[in-house]
Amino acid sequence: MSIDPDLVPIVDRSLAPRGPSMLLQVVRELDLPPDSVALDVGCGSGTHAFRLATHFGLQVLGIDPVQRNLDLAREARRDEPEEIASRVTFGRGSACDLPAADSSADLVWCRDVLVHVSSLDDAYAEFARVLRPGGRAVIHQLVATPLLAAAEAAWLFRALGLVASSMDPAATDAAVLRAGLRVDASLDLGSEWGEHDEEESGRAGRALLRAARLQREPDHYRAAMGAAAYDVTLADSLWQVYRMLGKLSGRILVLTRP
Repeated sequence: MSIDPDLVPIVDRSLAPRGPSMLLQVVRELDLPPDSVALDVGCGSGTHAFRLATHFGLQVLGIDPVQRNLDLAREARRDEPEEIASRVTFGRGSACDLPAADSSADLVWCRDVLVHVSSLDDAYAEFARVLRPGGRAVIHQLVATPLLAAAEAAWLFRALGLVASSMDPAATDAAVLRAGLRVDASLDLGSEWGEHDEEESGRAGRALLRAARLQREPDHYRAAMGAAAYDVTLADSLWQVYRMLGKLSGRILVLTRP
């Protein structure tokens, strides 16, 4: 069986999926004044911290629990123009233990971090604590959908070291409510970022090919890579595929501390 040739142009036509850069547009629409204080929670090597400083003139504190990430971020800072480097600093901390004073931040930015957090209640309480009244939070994370079978979820989350409860959208909504934060927008992205990556770089297609190979010859790859690396590589590949199939869905929350 094959697709009717007359239908191919219809299903091959892009739906113009939005990509990760839309998060910067979300921040732009907040209209924060220059020199507003932003916390980049889970900053990694500092990429997003530098973008927040560059695009919006924010004073950014990048926060990460992994010293190697902080070392890389500080090294990258030396390569930035002085006008940007002077706006960005980095410090050790986590979503549940932010190194910032009460009511000191205008923006909390947190992208793809909360899947690693064991207590969403603690994380959102911290976001509320550090935000000034009227301060905003822009959160992105992937959440599990009903299409992800329980057995798939259990194996995937275990292999990648993720916290299953933190990928439950209902748990997120409850934690936001308990923290006293107001939801200004909740955007369910579905497969958009996955589609965008595929159209731009073919990333999902390569991930599907890797997953097929890994599952067809598991003994070969376990012998070559080791069992632990095999599981992580397969799980990461399936992660990209599941984004495309709607088993994982992107979600953006825009929050305000009243």
